[in-house]
Amino acid sequence: MKPLTYYIPNSITLLNLLFGCVAVVLALRGWTVFAGYCVFMAAVCDFLDGLSARLLKAYSEMGKQLDSLADMVSFGVAPGVMLYWEMYRILSPRITMGFDTAGWELLMFAPFILTLFSALRLAKFNIDARQREGFLGLPTPACALLVTAFLMYARTHTALDPFINEWSILGAVAALSALMVVNLPMPAMKFKGLAWSSNKLRYVFLLICAAIALFTLVAGEDFTLAVALIILSYIVYSLGLYVCNPV
Repeated sequence: MKPLTYYIPNSITLLNLLFGCVAVVLALRGWTVFAGYCVFMAAVCDFLDGLSARLLKAYSEMGKQLDSLADMVSFGVAPGVMLYWEMYRILSPRITMGFDTAGWELLMFAPFILTLFSALRLAKFNIDARQREGFLGLPTPACALLVTAFLMYARTHTALDPFINEWSILGAVAALSALMVVNLPMPAMKFKGLAWSSNKLRYVFLLICAAIALFTLVAGEDFTLAVALIILSYIVYSLGLYVCNPV
């Protein structure tokens, strides 16, 4: 009989899934900020289930598959629904329920392209042995947190309203979808030791993150801005590493 500790990682993964389900419901009600907090909680669970599996040596194939299914809801479906609501808010005044506005109605569902590419990204990760030490393409949780953090920040900063329209959302969806499946090497922030020589790239990025967090704190900005800037920095940092050291 397996010890109870063996089931801890999967239980945390199920919490990830639960937060993702709640985020979808809240997003459909237009409660973007509350939905965003649920996505953040799902991300915390996603980190803790892997950490607990390593500490307890409770790895299993079921856990791996369960993690992907939970991530699909929390980091694929939930951000897609949040962006769909933004499109609905922007485009609904133009829709008359006639054929003349059918194009706008269809465009409303464009954010779910991000959900489709999230599924592709997760499936690719599961079968790609090259992604054990690093990533190829933007990880799905990072993409979801970028979308979520920006939408939460924008909801409380009306100065961004002129920049949030159907075309900017469509452009962001296209760019992020491409980033998730392109073979761009992106470092994983997994430390196997504390030595500078083997972790210098990770330490440099952590210093960048600390500088961003300090800047937003001093500026009195919301933590969601720090999250969005850190993930954008991660993308730019990875692009810079690739340009300097192309594979």
